[in-house]
Amino acid sequence: MASGWTRLGSTARYARGKLTLREDAWRLPDGQHVVYPVLHVGVTVGVLPFVDDARVLLVGQYRHLPRAMSWELPGGGALPGEDPVAAAQRELREEGGYRAERFELLTRFWPSNAYLDEVAYCYVAYGLTEDPLPADGDEFLERRIVPAQEAMRMARDGEITEAVSKVALLQYVARPPERS
Repeated sequence: MASGWTRLGSTARYARGKLTLREDAWRLPDGQHVVYPVLHVGVTVGVLPFVDDARVLLVGQYRHLPRAMSWELPGGGALPGEDPVAAAQRELREEGGYRAERFELLTRFWPSNAYLDEVAYCYVAYGLTEDPLPADGDEFLERRIVPAQEAMRMARDGEITEAVSKVALLQYVARPPERS
């Protein structure tokens, strides 16, 4: 931890579903005390699923904050204690209808490390076979298989705006994983 930063405590203020709003109290290096609001989200996963060598699966769903259809990669939150790769497999089956033979980590990042404790794991998935699980009760999904280059363009040009999907796609462009 950075020198002089002292964690004094944490208090949950509100919880609903998988989310908790808490306040973390800290003593700063200059001695002042501050309270930071933190939205506890936990682990999130995103999966870039290749249905073949040149095409990937996207899922579309209405998102209430932007009030629009959002094209994204399959993904979502890990269950408490769930390994991120297991969560990626489950989310791919729930949202995409496929099981992957192999996952490769693209990157891990904090979508907003000032106010969210969310850590996102982005994977690329290969060797897909149909093996759906039921979607979550509040998900009304549309699936689209597109050329991988089209998905990359959508991320680059702002048609894909959801952070985990955008980062996974742009990370893949910047440094594709080794395929064995």
